[in-house]
Amino acid sequence: MNDSTTTEFIGAFDGNLWSVFNGAEEISMQPVNDTVWRVPVFGGSWVLKEGSGVEDYKGYWVDSLRASNGSVYTVPLTISVGSKPKNQTNDRTALPDGTWDVWFGKRTDVIADAQLDVAYKNDRLQATMRTPTGDYRYLTGTCINQKLRLQTYDGAHLFLFTASYVNGNWVGGQFFSGNHYQTTWSATRSEPTEGENPMQVFAVSNQDLTASFINREGKVDTLSLLSDSLIVLDVLGTWCPNCMDEVRLLAGVHRQGARFISIAFERDTLAAAAYQRLDGFASEMNMDWEVYLGGRASKGIAADAFPFLDRVLSFPTTLFIQNNTVVVHSGFSGPATGERYELERERFNNQLKGVTSLESH
Repeated sequence: MNDSTTTEFIGAFDGNLWSVFNGAEEISMQPVNDTVWRVPVFGGSWVLKEGSGVEDYKGYWVDSLRASNGSVYTVPLTISVGSKPKNQTNDRTALPDGTWDVWFGKRTDVIADAQLDVAYKNDRLQATMRTPTGDYRYLTGTCINQKLRLQTYDGAHLFLFTASYVNGNWVGGQFFSGNHYQTTWSATRSEPTEGENPMQVFAVSNQDLTASFINREGKVDTLSLLSDSLIVLDVLGTWCPNCMDEVRLLAGVHRQGARFISIAFERDTLAAAAYQRLDGFASEMNMDWEVYLGGRASKGIAADAFPFLDRVLSFPTTLFIQNNTVVVHSGFSGPATGERYELERERFNNQLKGVTSLESH
């Protein structure tokens, strides 16, 4: 990452499968041949060959979702199979846990950009960054001698957070994303916010209850959303880890006769290539409902696809539509957020039961 910066993960290799552990999450690479392993859900691959040591491997991660203009986005990988993971060795009582307000870049007096939750589990730190529209998913790492290292790899993102722990706050923070992005961050001890209400309710006319999409022939088409029964419409991108978490929740909730639809906004909008990607994503995510291509990955373009929406705040956005009522759920708090994720599950189940629950908890 970023020239000399290195991320370190706990993983496993059984002679066939490579696995990375982000705290409670396991990401397993599927073998393609002796040197290539496919990254699940998001595609791309690990390309690895044995290095100079008996248990050393060297190669690179190919992120196929970030390629542009014929260029290939790669991040170098070096793996030592037998090395021991770094654990917390200092006094447990001195370890930081709790919640902090986070500012990326130069700190201002306005509301924080995110909140960082940190907990101590199984000799390591487990954490996540929460924003109003989604979380940074599972982060794991250490704080040794007051130096923080948190990282995650979910197949779409490779994140590293470093900082120093001074007087209960995080200072001198650096945030790296792959080898293409870097910024500073700082954080002040705080209490968890209650969070904004993720749902809004609209009354919509019959003529506006439509959605536009690009069909498999590459032509703009229209989908009617008029229905006496419930329609659950998922606005997503297959490049989006929060969307992955939301789809998994949708696939697991009780449907009670609801019709599910997904409209995806993608980085590759050539119909043939995009639908190949969508079909693979739907199969891997066990989506037994129709998935349509909405257009290019843009919140503005996504909003234009729905006449009854003035904007789309985030990917994912979930619409619960019945008769002329539309309930819009913006953003998503994934499983790394713990209780907040369980509240999301409760909200989704309430909508499927016909309960329009607008409480902010």
